[in-house]
Amino acid sequence: MHKRSYIVLLLFILFAGFSKAQSLEFYLSAGLQNSPLLKDLNNQIISNTIDSSIISAANKPQINLTSQAMYTPNGKNWGYDNAITNGGNYSALLTANQALFNRKNKKSEYRNISLSNESLQQNHKINEIDLKKSITAQYLTAYADYKQLQFNSNLLKLLQEEFAMFKPLVEKGIYLQIDYQNLLISINNQKIIIKQNNLQYQNELAVLNYICGISEASNTVELKNPDIRLQNYYSLENSPQMMLYRIDSLKNSNNRALIDINYHPKINAFADIGFNAITPGNIPNNFGNSIGLNFALPIYDGMQRKKQYNKIMLAENTRLNYQEFYKKQYNQQYNQLTEQLKLTDDVIDEVKSQLIEQQKLIDLYKIEIEKGLVRMMDFISAVNNYTATNSTLTQTEMMRLQIINLINYLK
Repeated sequence: MHKRSYIVLLLFILFAGFSKAQSLEFYLSAGLQNSPLLKDLNNQIISNTIDSSIISAANKPQINLTSQAMYTPNGKNWGYDNAITNGGNYSALLTANQALFNRKNKKSEYRNISLSNESLQQNHKINEIDLKKSITAQYLTAYADYKQLQFNSNLLKLLQEEFAMFKPLVEKGIYLQIDYQNLLISINNQKIIIKQNNLQYQNELAVLNYICGISEASNTVELKNPDIRLQNYYSLENSPQMMLYRIDSLKNSNNRALIDINYHPKINAFADIGFNAITPGNIPNNFGNSIGLNFALPIYDGMQRKKQYNKIMLAENTRLNYQEFYKKQYNQQYNQLTEQLKLTDDVIDEVKSQLIEQQKLIDLYKIEIEKGLVRMMDFISAVNNYTATNSTLTQTEMMRLQIINLINYLK
């Protein structure tokens, strides 16, 4: 009874640090909340909204106040020609300018901002998907180590229970001292394995915290079993990456429209009021105002328009090449991952069946040991085989969840 209490105390001390249980959802939420990249993209979207209001303001009447006081002294054989300078210029004008008939220009500029926002939103989704996938993958890696730690701790408990029962049998001469020593060595080896498992688990947990931007200590965390199910969030047609390609196509079309607008006639209305005089004394008599129109129409610019069209055509061809390559990659990855998932499920079923048989064998060994009918080395060998099979099961189950993670966040 004393030894059993010691075993319980040992296991309590071992797992005393795991006082706080955390789920995959906790780490996903923390990672998304702490990501500076996602915050940056959100700020860029807000910045684009401001750009849209700037365009609106720029197309309203622009009013400016300009003032000048210029005196040009001259003397015999020096100074500026008075016919040009009038000896000076004194002015203060309030001017207003307004572009006319520019609705298409404003529409294209607004469209450009809108497409940029849509692109940023899809990039936000892509980076959010990548972050979720990375966090989930690391969580599964850490959880596999935690599971292995739990298993080896339970195995240590089993060996120690057998050790407590086995010692009287050795004293009675039913088993040899060498059997006793082999069991003791196995127990000590198991303790070392547990320490190694714990170290590996803490390292992987630290990496998980690093990815999620969590700064708190990780040695007090127990990971919950992740509930990861196959639910591919994005098909090929509605994936964020495909949406980006479509937005890029719309951007190319809008850029072509913006080029065309540069070759349309431009008409600006202007008006000013103030004074404009050549001497300070004339200022009271030179108050006035003016109104008018400015007209501009490009005639020839060295065929720049055609060259700009060619650049857009090259950009569109590049976009199409990337889009087609992406479609092939997506379908190839999906088919490959689906096949891997099926094969992994088959392996898991086989390993579970093997594990059940090995567990039955160990239970039989435990009964036969009490009767002194089996060798201790056979029992230890069976335990080692059971441990190896369980490790294979853990690795394969985590591999299955990793594959599901890749399918779910295939974009």
